[in-house]
Amino acid sequence: MKNDVLQRLTAARPAHLDPDLPTPSPVREEELATVMSRPRATHRARATARPRRVGRPLVTGLALASATAVAALVITDTAPERPGPSSSATSGSGSQILLAAASHVERQPAGSGTYWYVEEHIGSLHKVPGENYTIDVRTEQRYWTAAAKNKYWSQSVDSGARPATKADEAAWKADGSPTSWKLTSETDGIVTYAGKGEINHDAPGGRADSVPYGEVPLRLLPTLPTDAKALRKRLSDLVDKDYNAPQRVLDQIVVSTARQLATSLPSSPALRAAAYRLLAAEPGVRSLGDVKDHTGRTGYAVALPSPYESAPELRLIFDKSTGLPLGTETVATRSGDGVSKGELLSYTTITAMKWTDEAPPFDTDTPDPGPVLKSDR
Repeated sequence: MKNDVLQRLTAARPAHLDPDLPTPSPVREEELATVMSRPRATHRARATARPRRVGRPLVTGLALASATAVAALVITDTAPERPGPSSSATSGSGSQILLAAASHVERQPAGSGTYWYVEEHIGSLHKVPGENYTIDVRTEQRYWTAAAKNKYWSQSVDSGARPATKADEAAWKADGSPTSWKLTSETDGIVTYAGKGEINHDAPGGRADSVPYGEVPLRLLPTLPTDAKALRKRLSDLVDKDYNAPQRVLDQIVVSTARQLATSLPSSPALRAAAYRLLAAEPGVRSLGDVKDHTGRTGYAVALPSPYESAPELRLIFDKSTGLPLGTETVATRSGDGVSKGELLSYTTITAMKWTDEAPPFDTDTPDPGPVLKSDR
């Protein structure tokens, strides 16, 4: 039996999606697609996140949070041992950039190991209530995935918050340089300049177990087609089997899953390239040309079209020589709810992505992973 999509909203449904309220259908579909396409969220994050329709999530500590963008860090083990052909794709269309990145990434060595390790520095930008400056709430995330066993471990470190820009820093100093900010009305909506250090461990089988890592079981990754059209068909079949939702929502889950295959899952070089080519076929993909990520690395980027008028635009950044992902950004597509059109809402910078035999440094959950929702019991 298919899972009703609304069941996926149990842990993260905003108040305006209460089934007893007359919420317009397009709004419901937008939130459904957003929640179902959301990547891993720990138990603590599910308990505290409060999505907003314009797209800037209200975070606390871990939540959807953010990261230390340390310029000295680079993606580990991604040197182009088998460099792809030179390309002038940065001056072409978004589809051309993705196709060029695909031709580069599929030439990279596959690698091997017990665990697929990814390190991400995540930033979420928030206007301080009652003030005229924005802060960057940062979290460092580390993931170890044992694909063969369909298990993964995660570690989150609250890296603290900082004024987002030089102008924000000047306004922050004029405000007396506070070292903590209350971003929501909730007690745990306080973020600090220093950060709280390590705040979450999530090991398999523990109380704080995360929701599934993507829509495709990890054990199925080796069976996925490496042809873009065949991959789309397979993903569509998997999604259609599991969810009862309008076709346009199912299509967005397919695209979201392709993004995960492209940017975070332990995909083979051929599968990652197929995911790039699937995304390249999406209408409205456009080139952003050469960009710098939040560590100062130069890459090329594309913008994927927003599924709904109010949804943020997602931008993907790729290494110019290897085609490997450097990170993502989300940008507001309209003004309102405290943000301006074109304003950066959040970013993820990938600072390590490799196979390793080194096990996670923990095998149990954080003693206090956060409040337990009734739906999780």
